[in-house]
Amino acid sequence: MKNATHISVCIPLYDTEPLLAQCLRSVFLQDFNSFEVIVLSDASRGKDEKGRNGKKITKQVFKECKKIRKETGLAEISVRFIEHRQNMGLVEVRRSLLFYAQGKYISYIDSDDVMVSGALKALYEVAENQDADIVQGRSTAGSFNADGQFIPSPRNLYSNITIGSVCDYEIIRKMILAEIAGVLWAKLYKRTLLEMAFESIPHIECNMAEDFLISFFVTFYAKKYVGIENQVYQYRVQSGMSSRRKIDSEKKIRMVCSTASVFSVIAESNELKALEENEVNYVRRFSTHYLKDNIKQLNDNVIPELKTKAHELLCEYWGESFVNRVEENLNK
Repeated sequence: MKNATHISVCIPLYDTEPLLAQCLRSVFLQDFNSFEVIVLSDASRGKDEKGRNGKKITKQVFKECKKIRKETGLAEISVRFIEHRQNMGLVEVRRSLLFYAQGKYISYIDSDDVMVSGALKALYEVAENQDADIVQGRSTAGSFNADGQFIPSPRNLYSNITIGSVCDYEIIRKMILAEIAGVLWAKLYKRTLLEMAFESIPHIECNMAEDFLISFFVTFYAKKYVGIENQVYQYRVQSGMSSRRKIDSEKKIRMVCSTASVFSVIAESNELKALEENEVNYVRRFSTHYLKDNIKQLNDNVIPELKTKAHELLCEYWGESFVNRVEENLNK
């Protein structure tokens, strides 16, 4: 098609409005001429330091960047802001974003992170030239100082990448072995691959480990992965759901414990049954790792009056015997 959109950049938004403008600028000013941007608010009520909600931030930053794109000879891009009426969790946000997207390829970016200049062009050229289902670039974890300068973290989280081509079963094997990062960002996907993956994922309310869930099915169905040396992504540590913030409501407790739903879906899937025993055991280890993380989050961050309720919900989601067994090992 003459006016086909090559890439849809999909941005989920929930309670990160103070960081959204920086994310949007990094995307809007990409030196690429055929992409759209979709921001989807999951019933977020946050505002930035100027009192702007997500819709207003998106509109104003787009207006600012539209002028810059025109001055630098870049083509105009399409931007849409969509809102869920009620909070549905990150898996369903990413599913909705895929539904609204029109591009041949999909790129997810979290609303508190930054896309490095030239990222879309680098990812797209490899995807097209090598007919890759997934292209992953390098990412760096860190924080931004008051001047907006990125400061890399001593421990570069989620940076696992295999440079070069990987095909068929070896793709999911490397993801499970953490040789390919089990996250959605810093990657470009064929939309048809994501559509196939989401067909295997039932409706699920989940806000943590959702990247691993989607990556499990995506890498299972992928035929070709290519990792490239280009830096494409800056991941902001300690700002999202995985950061250690006070947990002062039952809703927030459930948002943590819903991690268990990820592994329930995987455990019941035909895709897991198709894996070799060694890979299945690694998935089980991941579930134990995430349960340990849930236990730590609730122990460290739940307000005293909700501690008992938090443990009850933890057992409800993960299973009492599993929770007790892991807690016993943690206390040794």
